Amino acid sequence: MNVRSSFGFDLVVGGALVAALGACSGTSALADAAPRGGAESAPSDPTSGGGSGGAAAPLPPEKEVESSYEVPVATKTFVWVANPRSGRVAYVNAASLEVKTVEAGNGPTHLAAVPGQSDAAIVLNVLSRDATLLRAVNGQVSGKSFKVGAVANTWAVSADGRWAIAWADHRKVQNAPRTQGFQDLAILDLTEKVPPVVLAVGYRPVSVAFSEGGAQAFAVTQDGISVVDLSGAGGPIVAKNVPISDTPIEDPGSRDVSVTPSGKLALIRRDGSSDVTAVNLETSVRTAITLNGPVTDLDLSDTGHRAVAVIRDTATVAILPVPQIAVAPTVFTEVKIPGETVGSVALAAGGNTGLLYSNAIAAERVTVLSLLPTPPVFRTVKLYAPVLAVFLARDASHALVLHDKVAGAAGAFSLVPVASALPARIVETKAPPFAVAFSDAHDRAIVGERGATPDGYGAYLARLPQLTVDRFPLASPPTAVGLVAGAKRAYVAQQHPDGRITFIDLDTGTSRTLTGFELGARVVDGSKP
Repeated sequence: MNVRSSFGFDLVVGGALVAALGACSGTSALADAAPRGGAESAPSDPTSGGGSGGAAAPLPPEKEVESSYEVPVATKTFVWVANPRSGRVAYVNAASLEVKTVEAGNGPTHLAAVPGQSDAAIVLNVLSRDATLLRAVNGQVSGKSFKVGAVANTWAVSADGRWAIAWADHRKVQNAPRTQGFQDLAILDLTEKVPPVVLAVGYRPVSVAFSEGGAQAFAVTQDGISVVDLSGAGGPIVAKNVPISDTPIEDPGSRDVSVTPSGKLALIRRDGSSDVTAVNLETSVRTAITLNGPVTDLDLSDTGHRAVAVIRDTATVAILPVPQIAVAPTVFTEVKIPGETVGSVALAAGGNTGLLYSNAIAAERVTVLSLLPTPPVFRTVKLYAPVLAVFLARDASHALVLHDKVAGAAGAFSLVPVASALPARIVETKAPPFAVAFSDAHDRAIVGERGATPDGYGAYLARLPQLTVDRFPLASPPTAVGLVAGAKRAYVAQQHPDGRITFIDLDTGTSRTLTGFELGARVVDGSKP
């Protein structure tokens, strides 16, 4: 799935995978994660097939659930935690479990990892309206302040670590009047070659991302796509706004937008429409690609060389070559999935493997779609509970499926072999799963669960390809999960007044819990409060 907003927009530049995961990123008081989007699942016979279904009542929209989850801020070796009340940021060495703190600005709240050779993160200080870049070298962290000025609560950071854009996602602001457009982007050059600048884009941006190489940034707004040129000699400017519809009053809550890594083309899906629109971001020319029914999902590969559209009513998948589809809109490949109801697709890295499923009905299976070699082939994997969300390992070897409304059980997830035709393993949980992350080596996955009582606080470590699973009880409600590649540890952030994180060794399965980042970061038994 692409990154979907509550408006219904998707923005994927380069198909960047937003995998999993827990609640609000990088704050010391992490919010609960909850699925967003579409209607509740309609009752259905899980063995029924797909297609138009004759006179059957129309199905509700597919639910975009994967994008409800975000990883808290972790870099190669460190996990970073901001404390808005103390004005400090704690950085935890996931290998040694040593915790230190560093001063930030006034009200450090929103954190983002900064890609690069070193461990680095940037924090938005909401009260002083500035940002602090924190960079760890030989275990010591230095800080650099940048003026932001604009109201902001969200970060976008370029893949090369040079550019950071602070902006305000209105969905995080309660009861915001319509006269608040949240149109400012604060653009920071972390190399300090260009001074910070605030630029105005369209009304209420819902996604901000970068082109490959970081020469451009794109803000999807209710007015279209604002294209920001970052490479000019005079500094960043808003180069243009590209309309994505002929109808200015079109409901912005019914479209998804994906941008290719080059930044030259956008693909747009609208709820209830059989057309996918290709928009040339250089010329603003729009081209309609007409498919054989309303498109219920559209994913762009991370390489940008193909997009996959799903037409649920006809149980069809359309494979669109990119960028060729913009000039040859009738040249694409269709794949029928007979006997199945498929409304959504999750693409693995590289875009050569996808998982098809539907969460609009109580469907208890997924379809593995292999796009190479051509022609595409598929096979269906039987599961034993309705599908809610699907997460693919980057190497497409396995998938992890969260299940929805399991009768007689608090929750469940399944581990699904994708590269081999082996049965899936279902795991019953003590509470609904809410967070997922895969290791970079594709051989481990961590799943968080959070119930209404302490008995439902836990995390599951899955080993692949063995499909073995261990549960780790937690002393506090978990808020997010993630992995620290350099330390070979998973972590589970938890709700606790002093801060609490449990680390799980990916090899040995041993766990250690840190509590009290501002109180000496004592190590405690994670099974006790």
